[in-house]
Amino acid sequence: MSSRKVKAVVFDLDDTLIDAQRGFRAAHAKVTQMINRYLKQKKFNLKRSRMFREIRSFDDKMNREVRYDRDKWWQKIVNNLGVNVVLPKAFARRLTMAYWHAYARSSRPYRDTLSTLKYLKRKRYVLGLLSDTDGLKGMKTWRIEKLPFRHFFNEIVIAGEDTAKTKPSPGPYRLIATKLGATAGECVFVGDKPFTDIEGAKIAGMKTAFVRRRDWQVDVKADWTIKSLSELHRIL
Repeated sequence: MSSRKVKAVVFDLDDTLIDAQRGFRAAHAKVTQMINRYLKQKKFNLKRSRMFREIRSFDDKMNREVRYDRDKWWQKIVNNLGVNVVLPKAFARRLTMAYWHAYARSSRPYRDTLSTLKYLKRKRYVLGLLSDTDGLKGMKTWRIEKLPFRHFFNEIVIAGEDTAKTKPSPGPYRLIATKLGATAGECVFVGDKPFTDIEGAKIAGMKTAFVRRRDWQVDVKADWTIKSLSELHRIL
C-alpha cells in the first residue's frame, strides 16, 4: 500500500502512544483498595486478588463494548462479586476519579513515541489526535493536557464529546480530517484496537496502521500492521 498523497497522520492515544496497561494496573489496584475498604465496613470480606481480577476483566469487556461510563461500572462489579450492597452515587464518582488519577500518574509514553512524532513533524506531516471520551466529560482533555507530547498535535478531537458518537462511527474521523485541512483519503490513522480504531478509520476512508500491542483475536484488515511506532519511519 502506497503512502503517497498522505498529508496528515492521526493517532489514537491509549495503548497507541502511551502504555495504557501500566495505567490500568495502577487504576485497578486503587479501585480494588477503595472497594475493599468500603465492603469491609459493610462486613464483607473478599479476597483482594479476586476483586482485582474481576475489575480487570470487566474493564476489558467494557472497552470492547465501547461502554465508558465508569460511574456505572462499579455497582455491576460488586454485583458480579456476589455482594448485595448498593454503592452510593457519590462513592461511585470518587472511584471513577481515583481510577483516572491513578491511571494518569502511571501511564507513560512508549519509548519511541516522542522520536516518532518528531520524525513526522520533520517530514512536514500535520498531526492529529483522535481519542474516545473517558466517559466523564473533560477527563480526557485533562489527561491530554498533561502529556509531554501534547504540543506536537495540530488538532485534537475527543469522540463522544466533540462529536455525538464515539469510534468506530466515521464522524469523529471526518471531523479531525477537516480540522487538519485534509480529506480522509489523505490521512493515515494509527491505532491499536481493530474493532474501534481501524474499523472506524476504514469506514471514514482513511489509510490505517494497526499497532499490534496485544492479540485481540480479531481479523484485522489494516493497510499496515506494525509492532512499534518506530516502524512508521519506513512507511511515511
